[in-house]
Amino acid sequence: MVVPGVGMRLRDLHGPVAASTFAGFVGAGLVDAVVTLARADAPAPAPMLLVLAVGLYGVVGLVAGLVAGGLAAGVMGALPDGFRALRDSPTRDRAAAGNIVAATIGVLILAAGAAAGQRVLIGNMASQKLATIAAAGVVIIAAPFAAALAIGSAGLARRLVGAALPRTRLLGLTGMVLLLLAVGAVLAGLLALSRADWRVLDLGPLVALAIAAALGLGHGIFWYGNALGRRLREIVPGAAALIGAAAALGALWVGSRLPEGSPVYEAIGSGSLGLRFALQLARRLTDGDGDGFSARFGGGDCDDTRADVHPGAEDIPGDGVDQNCEGGDAVAAAPAITIQPLHPPAAAPKQQRRAGAFAGNILIVTIDALRADRLGVAGYSRARGKSLTPNLDALARRGTYFRRVWAQAPNTPRSFPATLTSRYPSEIAWDNPGANYPNLLPVNPTFFQVLGATGLRPIGIFSHFYFTADRGISRGFAEWSNDGAGTIAESNKDVAAPRIVPRVIARLQKAAASHERFVLWTHLFEPHSSYVPHAEFPATLSGLPGLMEKYDYEIAFVDLWVGKILRALESTGLAANTAVVVMADHGEAWGEHKTFFHGQDLFDEQLRVPLIIALPGRPARTVDADAALVDVGPTLVDLVGGTPPPSFHGRSLLSFVEGTAGAGAAAEARAARPLYAELLPATAWPHHATMMIEGERKIIHRISDRRWEMFDLRVDPGEKKNLADGSGDAKLLETMKAHVLAFEERKRD
Repeated sequence: MVVPGVGMRLRDLHGPVAASTFAGFVGAGLVDAVVTLARADAPAPAPMLLVLAVGLYGVVGLVAGLVAGGLAAGVMGALPDGFRALRDSPTRDRAAAGNIVAATIGVLILAAGAAAGQRVLIGNMASQKLATIAAAGVVIIAAPFAAALAIGSAGLARRLVGAALPRTRLLGLTGMVLLLLAVGAVLAGLLALSRADWRVLDLGPLVALAIAAALGLGHGIFWYGNALGRRLREIVPGAAALIGAAAALGALWVGSRLPEGSPVYEAIGSGSLGLRFALQLARRLTDGDGDGFSARFGGGDCDDTRADVHPGAEDIPGDGVDQNCEGGDAVAAAPAITIQPLHPPAAAPKQQRRAGAFAGNILIVTIDALRADRLGVAGYSRARGKSLTPNLDALARRGTYFRRVWAQAPNTPRSFPATLTSRYPSEIAWDNPGANYPNLLPVNPTFFQVLGATGLRPIGIFSHFYFTADRGISRGFAEWSNDGAGTIAESNKDVAAPRIVPRVIARLQKAAASHERFVLWTHLFEPHSSYVPHAEFPATLSGLPGLMEKYDYEIAFVDLWVGKILRALESTGLAANTAVVVMADHGEAWGEHKTFFHGQDLFDEQLRVPLIIALPGRPARTVDADAALVDVGPTLVDLVGGTPPPSFHGRSLLSFVEGTAGAGAAAEARAARPLYAELLPATAWPHHATMMIEGERKIIHRISDRRWEMFDLRVDPGEKKNLADGSGDAKLLETMKAHVLAFEERKRD
């Protein structure tokens, strides 16, 4: 069959399909480079960005072109006369349509097997190599069943297709099946997006793919579908395809030699569509020793033959090896902070409380994903100037409100363990450090164990997937309740406060009646995505503003239930002798740095959290001194007159709560010590970074990206101006870098 207007037989289309696919990807790379230059946070050299874009997209286009050409050759080999042969033969048409349906059934069975394997087995693996092997194994196991079902269902599929679908002259049965499958795929995609917060997903790679498809189609139409294109093709050298392929490979080779720290990589990270994904893929494919880092494309691996040498590795002082690729072996000298060794704790011995220590109870309420700036006392309001958090505001106005508090990690499974153990995430002994939700080993003492040793009864009341007893965070509790908790997916859409708070109130009433001393911890999860609408706070906006509105109203909903707990303290008489602590585990990003939700980086929107400590009979105070969540445990132990173990690295904030810190304490405390936070790599987000804040200066070491960022929070609270790009104080930058590297290279247990 000859294609009208083209003068080419269908069986010869594989070459044009391959060429147009390749051209579409190269064109998309050029478009992406221009978009990156326009959207990047910092300028980058355009020539090198263009070279890298052409190389990355061009090689992907080569592979895609070969695959597309091969598919075209296979299809046209099976149907040399095209769909006309199917239209002319009802029997062949019905057989082809039935076979497509049967093949689709086989693919769905294979996909279901892969999904089941991911959920049951692969998703819990910390090792990428083992996960890859397991994924391949699942597919190999599922493939025979999928093939058998596809082959076995082919006959039935042919009969059903013939009976259920009309056979039109234009499409035939095969065309109808393909059309229905396309519609089904679109609907399935929309359904998947409807179950996620798609408005904040990174759709850049899909946009880049759509651009490649559109440009490839345009290339094919111009060069093979009209007279001008055909005439121009006659004067194009026959080796044009080979020249284009060689140019793409050459551009990739040149781009792979760009040094780490090049502004090209920062521009790609902040402004590209699909280049960021292509760069990650290139680094992964050129990782010679499988340690997650490449020696090419700015990956930063200084020895790609040793898996123990890579950015972020523990650098052993004095062994002559630069394990973390930071330019030299770690020095065996006093580190920036002293790391006390962990020893397996025996049953916590009872402690003698100092005279005059607080002799009452402690109630701790943690709220998930609550940004520090969302409280009314922080100046936030939404509708008609009304605060979202009147109950928390009232507590802050009668207690001690800490305005400058940083979490030690931007996600729950790293932040809560750091808070409980008063240790930074990399210092904690985990059972599986690279897992998404690692468990604490028994060697980690928590402040609840110490509080229990002073005579308080530790009680935990929750209803959430993370708070299972096997996490290790329940160790030392006399009571631990997690009734009604669902799976991760169920918890993310759960409204748990209405079933948690009544249990908390009932336990408070029991404690009041028995006159027991207690420390009770409960966690309210609602502000966590996916945000659930509440009748008390009807949302009126749509799109991204609507999503943020739902987040705000989730906070308002939680504040209602916090108010119920506080009123229960009053009604039971416990308010007179119960200290109340309210804090969050991390914040929430809203695109300030082109990320959303939490767990991706160490900017303040994901780390700054509220902290309120209200003691009965103490005057209200607002504290501007820098504080951290690792300080909460030492503060509460100090409050009840106990002795914190040497493994705790936070400091007591009790002098601020008691009002004994002195007039110049805020400035003195701010200069006294740096605070750190860490983003540790995990299966779902294998990125590594360290943050240090010292006074108003903040520095972030993006270990995985081989990049430094420094900010002056006095003039740039939004962290928009990176002073590590050469525009800041070079001496200060080197000093802060040295402090961060000393923290990263400190000796660990």
